Amino acid sequence: MSVGLITNVYERTYRAVLQPGYVQGIVDSQRRTLDEVVVLVNNVADQADARERAEALVRSGELSGYAFVSDHLEAALRAKRISRRSLGKRPYLVDFGLVMPHVLRTRWLLGWDAETRLVDPQNWIDPGLELLRADSRVLHVSLNRPPRTSFEPVIEREAVTRVGDFILTHGFSDHVFLIDRERLIRAPFRSLAPAAVVRHAPHPYTFEYRMESYQRAARLFRAVNPTIKYDTNTDPPGVLLRTGGRSWDDVRIQALWQFGWTVLDRLPEGAGPRFKRYPHGWPRKNHGGEPATSAH
Repeated sequence: MSVGLITNVYERTYRAVLQPGYVQGIVDSQRRTLDEVVVLVNNVADQADARERAEALVRSGELSGYAFVSDHLEAALRAKRISRRSLGKRPYLVDFGLVMPHVLRTRWLLGWDAETRLVDPQNWIDPGLELLRADSRVLHVSLNRPPRTSFEPVIEREAVTRVGDFILTHGFSDHVFLIDRERLIRAPFRSLAPAAVVRHAPHPYTFEYRMESYQRAARLFRAVNPTIKYDTNTDPPGVLLRTGGRSWDDVRIQALWQFGWTVLDRLPEGAGPRFKRYPHGWPRKNHGGEPATSAH
């Protein structure tokens, strides 16, 4: 089954990612052949420099191609039947996800964050593909990033059910996601799920948030093998700091978290994934007084 890997780069990351050997390291860690390897360039100051670096990697055979979000965005918006305005004030945190499936040819798309690494390189893709083909409830397969603080829930706590080795949850991860390219094209970006709004309170304007809202509204799942772990760079400032958060954002975040603690977490299980952030009524407010946000 053909799989294409695509990684999105910004001004902060494109120079490192477009060095010889960087993307090849990501590819090699998958321990299986990838039919396409594409870098998607987004929101960079010097497009000519990014193009020159990407062209060199295409010539060396490390990349099968590259694309600029700006060159494909209008076509992606038409396919989704949404306007540029609907992407919000920080469109570069959403638009790459719209464009990704339009610059690959393979049926299966592996979205891979530029700063993510497998802890133990292995072929996790083929078992994931088998599940995706067998169970239409599963929208995407991802991996497990272990929590780094006591405030983050372990993936087992988010489990709705299990299928073989996989835990099924309602979350979406844009660090790593294996998905049918056509399903990504068809996924609506206007689904409303209050549980997703609260879970993504610090940045409810991202591709990750849009996909989780759709996944919850459609009662679809993310599948994770908890034994296959990845790590990613969380040292840079968070999305709000990097994109110009305002004092109003702090008020909004606290209000959404309070809404989650006092309303959503108290709803009965039958309220469904649009409203229930976690199964079985967990977690409430944690012992430190801060919200328990997803580690994944």
